[in-house]
Amino acid sequence: MGQISAAHYLRMKNSFRLDVARFLAGIATGKEKVTYGELSRKFGVNTRGWGGILGGIAIRCHEAGYPLLSVLVVNAATKMPSADAILYSDLGLESNERIVEEQASCFRFDWSKTALKPAAQDNQSLKA
Repeated sequence: MGQISAAHYLRMKNSFRLDVARFLAGIATGKEKVTYGELSRKFGVNTRGWGGILGGIAIRCHEAGYPLLSVLVVNAATKMPSADAILYSDLGLESNERIVEEQASCFRFDWSKTALKPAAQDNQSLKA
């Protein structure tokens, strides 16, 4: 790994949450992004507590050859993932342009053919 130690990588990988990943797949299907605050309200996690969970989702997506769903979770002001998410550069997303490309890949990807297939309720916008 680059900036992330092997031990930290493994901790994040083990923090993966299928319910959150499926929800993000539903958000991707609707071609939307979600803020850390919206995600926190939905799942009851502190807004600063997403690093390991989203890192785990990114790692599992990367290992499966899927777009990184976690890039759809953004800061409300910047509309980009946290600048502290250094795992993204280790996974090949070294710039905001690459992150935007990855977000577009999430929108185009057919999540229904994966283990992360969203449940029907996950296809509904949080903004409705």
